[in-house]
Amino acid sequence: MQPFDTFIAVDWSAASVPVKGANSIWISRRRAGPGGSGHRLLNFSTRFAAEAFLALEIERSQSTGTRLLMGFDFPFGYPQGFAARLAANAPANGVAEVGTSTAQRGETAPWRVIWRVFSALIEDDERNANNRFAVAAELNRWLGFNEGPFWGCPRQHARPNLSPFRPATHILAERRLCEVPVPKSQPGWKLAYVGSVGSQGLMGIPVLERLRQRLGVTVWPFEHVPAAGPTQVFTELYLSLWPVPAIGGPCKDADQVSAMTAGWRRRPDALARWMTEAYPQAVLDEEGWVLGVPSPSRA
Repeated sequence: MQPFDTFIAVDWSAASVPVKGANSIWISRRRAGPGGSGHRLLNFSTRFAAEAFLALEIERSQSTGTRLLMGFDFPFGYPQGFAARLAANAPANGVAEVGTSTAQRGETAPWRVIWRVFSALIEDDERNANNRFAVAAELNRWLGFNEGPFWGCPRQHARPNLSPFRPATHILAERRLCEVPVPKSQPGWKLAYVGSVGSQGLMGIPVLERLRQRLGVTVWPFEHVPAAGPTQVFTELYLSLWPVPAIGGPCKDADQVSAMTAGWRRRPDALARWMTEAYPQAVLDEEGWVLGVPSPSRA
């Protein structure tokens, strides 16, 4: 596989107000080549600003005919079976049309159902105000469970179909296949508390869907990455997958994204191997995969 020319690693945020520093959006952009020249570290206070930056980077890559890899620290999919339940149980309104009529548009892949439904439900404004907890409760209600699979929220956001506490039982699997070999990773159902990424997924997938629809970005592993020639690719990353050295940045989040792009730049052969290995069909259809987690085919 032809190496990438530019790497972008994103530590996303589901914040409800503009915020900078720790627990906000950090982006590392690094050019390929010796020494990692051309590195930029950026901190955005809103998702709107980060989305605008990403759009410009994608457009620049397309206009110059380069290969761009963009990684995000939130789940692109959910355990097998979620999309089918979502499509089957969505109410008979406009959202149901988004979820269940995709076959009529030739978009039958389960991950597409999830991305379109999330995009239809999530509201997010230029000041980060959003409805993620209400959406999680509505998704739980559609699935017919009093608690879960989505869970975790401040008490003021608790409601009949959303609990602050982990469900006693999981009707759907708690973890995706890629999360099982990484015990310290957190399931996408978990919306709050230490290490959670569930809220980031709810707030991040609609952003990527807009960029995908507008600019034609490839989403790995759901879609095939061209082996050569210009391409722009979204992938999922886990910033704590490998030890992160103290780089001396303004916070741990900044060091993590910087370390990720530096590691990608040093390991083009590993990137090519990860992207072309065999993965279970559930991964390719619905669950997604964290780039760098060993494929089950190597077990």
